[in-house]
Amino acid sequence: MFNNYHYFIVLAEECNLTRAADRLFITHQNLSKYLANLEAEFGLALFTRKPSLSLTYAGRLLLETFKETELREQNLRAQFVDLRRDLTGEIRLGTTEGRFRILMPDIMSEFKKNFPDVKLLISSAASPELRKMVQNNQLDLMVANIPPEDTEKLDHVTVLEENLYLVISDHMLKDLFGDAYPACKAELRRGADMRLFQDVPFALNLPHMNSHILLKRHFSKLGISMNCIHTSSHPDLHHMMSARDFAASFCLTMYLPSLFKLNEGSKNKLNIFPIKDFQYTNSVGIYYTKNRIFPHYARALIRMITEQCSKFRSMMR
Repeated sequence: MFNNYHYFIVLAEECNLTRAADRLFITHQNLSKYLANLEAEFGLALFTRKPSLSLTYAGRLLLETFKETELREQNLRAQFVDLRRDLTGEIRLGTTEGRFRILMPDIMSEFKKNFPDVKLLISSAASPELRKMVQNNQLDLMVANIPPEDTEKLDHVTVLEENLYLVISDHMLKDLFGDAYPACKAELRRGADMRLFQDVPFALNLPHMNSHILLKRHFSKLGISMNCIHTSSHPDLHHMMSARDFAASFCLTMYLPSLFKLNEGSKNKLNIFPIKDFQYTNSVGIYYTKNRIFPHYARALIRMITEQCSKFRSMMR
């Protein structure tokens, strides 16, 4: 039953014999034979075949058992690594593209220095995809926003509570406030009332991203909508657009250093203002499967990420 149990897990994830066989580096025929033998052993169909391959109730029960087995095996191997004081291994980490550029270069360098014989494999993708990859055991850890909804299968450590800031250039601010510029800056530094910026063009993150969701809640409470002229998943692009007076934008705490760099030597400074009465923070966490036990080098990586994120906590306070 438990021989090559990961074959069944991959087949359940793909619900396609050809794709699953490709992932497992075995032939379609061997995988089909494996499934037939498993169903014969239990005397039950584990997949329906039409209109497409999908798990039966029995198949879902077996998948749950095999997932538990996989977790127990991973935990046992992690404990054996520590017992042997093994300095070799592999850890698979995922994060979003923007945070990859901010966090990973320093972490990769530090990890390599401390664990030269451990492979650190890093992937970047959108947060929902990363969560699926952790749940499917394609990643050991991920660093991303903590979603508003509960995630039953994953646990996390919160590493940063980010604030959200309004970003607008001097030129755009002067056009908006006229004779009240630059005196208006003093009041805006205490909190920018977004009702004053309804007619300003904005570049926003995509609708499914946390910052967009939180802003939408805030706008709804104020009874306003923003003049959004561009959306994307690249906050650094939005900030470059702001530096060129194309649109105002928003910035989470972790992206502040890149804004400071944009302002270096610029005659058209980007202003960074807290948002008045904005009652939300953006939680960033390290995710992993519930009840997961990690070897010493993975625990060290979690500490490195936590320490790196702690450097952002004092910004703009």
